[in-house]
Amino acid sequence: MTNKRKVYTKIMQKLKKMMPQTPQNQLVSIAIMVTGIVLGRKAQLSAISLEVPHQAKPASLEKRMQRFVKNERFEVAVNYLPFAKLILTHLADKPLLLAIDGSQVGRGCMAIVVGVIYKQRAIPLAWLVYQGKKGHTTADRHIAALQKVQPLIPTGTQVVLLGDGEYDNTDLLAWVTDDTDWEFVVRTAKNILITHNGIQYPLRDLCAGQGTCTAAHDALFTAQEFGPVLAIAWWGQSYKDPIFLISNCASIQLACHYYRRRFRVETLFSDKKSRGFHIEKSHLSDPARLSCLLLATSLAYIWLIHLGMLVFHDESKRSLIDRTHRTDKSLFRLGLDWVKYSMTHDLDILVAFHLFGQPVQT
Repeated sequence: MTNKRKVYTKIMQKLKKMMPQTPQNQLVSIAIMVTGIVLGRKAQLSAISLEVPHQAKPASLEKRMQRFVKNERFEVAVNYLPFAKLILTHLADKPLLLAIDGSQVGRGCMAIVVGVIYKQRAIPLAWLVYQGKKGHTTADRHIAALQKVQPLIPTGTQVVLLGDGEYDNTDLLAWVTDDTDWEFVVRTAKNILITHNGIQYPLRDLCAGQGTCTAAHDALFTAQEFGPVLAIAWWGQSYKDPIFLISNCASIQLACHYYRRRFRVETLFSDKKSRGFHIEKSHLSDPARLSCLLLATSLAYIWLIHLGMLVFHDESKRSLIDRTHRTDKSLFRLGLDWVKYSMTHDLDILVAFHLFGQPVQT
């Protein structure tokens, strides 16, 4: 059995355990896609088909995957549910930091992805794909993406939602306030108005200069006077410009601490795009089909992060693909490089779709 065949077989076995209700033919298609995405580092179906050791020819494999992503009866959220719930259960002993962001995928489509921050990475939990160009979209779409995650949260878990300036609209913040018990920290623009102590002024006037972090407690946000909220002007000493945040957190320090970690979701997109799978170059243009592809890339991503953590904690493995006195590579890159090294040197490769340190699924 070739190394590629071993990898495919292990992926298939693991998927069967995690997705017992999914039909065999669909499991095979998912296993083919995950195998090809990781081994070929590309998310185009034609490229995936060239990497998978299968009795069928690449052209036949590509057609099989095309049929799979077209299957309207395949429910992406339902089939990804076991993986997302397992991840959240593992992380629920600490505040769950949910990062939401959008990025271009395929041809003429955008994806809103909600991920949970883990070890300087954002692990995807749910996504919403729609036809459109990069830029602000509706609050209804943002809310719809978050509603996919809401029922997955373990009872009693603290949740903090993090978003950039696209997610500062009052409709979204009102939904978070009224329909959840989550905290939020979102970035906003310097010219947005707040009302504090009866005086209305643009947020930029709150900034006290470089190296300062000032706040207005119990402020009202925008001309619509949403709130009360905590408005923050934060200008780090080493930064060129200040940033402005709106939050319902109890303190300035906590809100800033959480927001520092929002940037991890951009790392998720760079891993799935230029640094890793090049999902933006997929030829798919239908949102439902791209959503199926995102399921495969998300499983591949979880697997590689698991391998990255495994290598990071095992100096004997890390020394084979990275420096030992310091780690220059991300967990994602460590995972990718370990797969390549293991394939080249005929080593056994662990396949896992859970976070490092979690019990292995049975």
